Amino acid sequence: MRNLYQMKNIERLSAGNDAHRRLIDSYTFIAAAEGRGELSIDGVRMLVDSGTVLFCNPGRMIEYRAAPGSGLLLDLISFRMFASPGQEAQPAGQAAYDERRSPWLPDGKLCPESPYRIGMLVKELRAIRSSDAGAEPFRQEMLLYELLHLLASGRRPDSETDIRPSRKGIELAIDYMHKHYREEISRDLLAQMTGFHPRFFSMLFKRETGYSFSDYLARIRIDRAKEQLLLTGGSLNDIARNVGYADGFYLSRKFKQVVGVSPTGYVREPKKIVVYDLVGHLLALGIKPLGASYNQGLRSLALLREELAGTPDVGYTSVEPMLQLKPELIIATDWLDRGMIEQLHKIAPTLVFHSGDPFERFKSLADILNRRREAEAFIARYEEKGERARAELNGLIGPDETAAVYEIWADCLWVMCESYGRGVYNLYKTLGFTPPAKVKRDVLDIGRPKKITLEELPDYAADHMFISVYPANGGAESAGKVMESAIWKQLPAVRRNRVYAIELDMIHSVDVLSLEKQLEIQTQLLKSALR
Repeated sequence: MRNLYQMKNIERLSAGNDAHRRLIDSYTFIAAAEGRGELSIDGVRMLVDSGTVLFCNPGRMIEYRAAPGSGLLLDLISFRMFASPGQEAQPAGQAAYDERRSPWLPDGKLCPESPYRIGMLVKELRAIRSSDAGAEPFRQEMLLYELLHLLASGRRPDSETDIRPSRKGIELAIDYMHKHYREEISRDLLAQMTGFHPRFFSMLFKRETGYSFSDYLARIRIDRAKEQLLLTGGSLNDIARNVGYADGFYLSRKFKQVVGVSPTGYVREPKKIVVYDLVGHLLALGIKPLGASYNQGLRSLALLREELAGTPDVGYTSVEPMLQLKPELIIATDWLDRGMIEQLHKIAPTLVFHSGDPFERFKSLADILNRRREAEAFIARYEEKGERARAELNGLIGPDETAAVYEIWADCLWVMCESYGRGVYNLYKTLGFTPPAKVKRDVLDIGRPKKITLEELPDYAADHMFISVYPANGGAESAGKVMESAIWKQLPAVRRNRVYAIELDMIHSVDVLSLEKQLEIQTQLLKSALR
């Protein structure tokens, strides 16, 4: 198999003492141009300084920071790779080369044979990219091929001759601290493990990282404590033991030294939050997110457009758009792809909520964010509106009348449940409707929507039918055919004018703020039809 390579980009990153994160979406070489610091690839940490060269495959998350008192400049050279399986295996009419995404070289440090020449190639590539490369259309590709040849043929740093013994020992100590921070870790233990005298170990650690051993370990433990303070709601004593401290008093003192505020103060501080799906939960607590996303696109939250004005949509399939926002907390649902959730955990403490009662999720979130008072005020307001709606509908709806929500797709119909929005929660929990027997048994009790055919619809039909249309792939055309069918026209709700059309953008979301606004829409639809 032969490979072709195409230059994608070369850029320079600078870092201070704060951590920066970046999603690597192409094959990338990373060359440290100046300074020193620490860089991790998917959690594997390495010390870097001027002249260090690393390789990173696509789909990796890198985190980098400079050592205290030092800046750090990194050049990232990204490229695409195209592989040919051979002409004999190539179907007729198919492109001869396909883009490759699988791992090429192992992630991590390289030991090239010609570091000086590599530095010159990187400088020349940067110069070409920053100017008009039209005068030398092939020069960039020639430099790239030479650079790849030098780097790909370089050795991996798997022996003490490849890395200074001091650097290798300190990296072993750092790796051990990150994996065993819950346990008792002493300077003497790490010195013995790395083969240095304790005082010499302390000097080397400070030289290589910019931190004393004890300060570096404290940073690891306090970072883990931050996550547990936000995600677990555990006691200070429990969290202290979980991160390697004797008790909550000592954790509190250390926390204030490192962070500048007490653990309680940290929890109460407003956080920079990015939220996926549960946007209205945050807004109902009086918190505007730093960035947000929704599984149908943020624009589809029609009822929340005013509250979300100016909030960036971070998308639903990549963490890249939200990395520059540098969130301190991420709130998501299990509707997200598992790989996406794993990437979010690498960026900031991430709360993942599962399907269930929207108000129970809302109260749990309020407790975590110390917004119980705001949650109680919102719930009281919602319940008051529910009482008012029931009073307005009193006498218009019989005590045994049923209701359900349906959605028409291109090739089927769906009977909806509470955890998938569409105002279902309001109908049963707030307005007091009864579900049809088969809807209760096959949908609500199971907690999942049910896909049905038009022929099955009479078995699931209700006295009051709320209908939305999923427009993709011909849903609107299908809705027209459904409503022209004899089966549809014979439904009691259709014959009695008890069918209510609802726009998907208005009714889709299941967050509590949307439910409050949907309640008003549903009440008005019922009143208009029944009076």
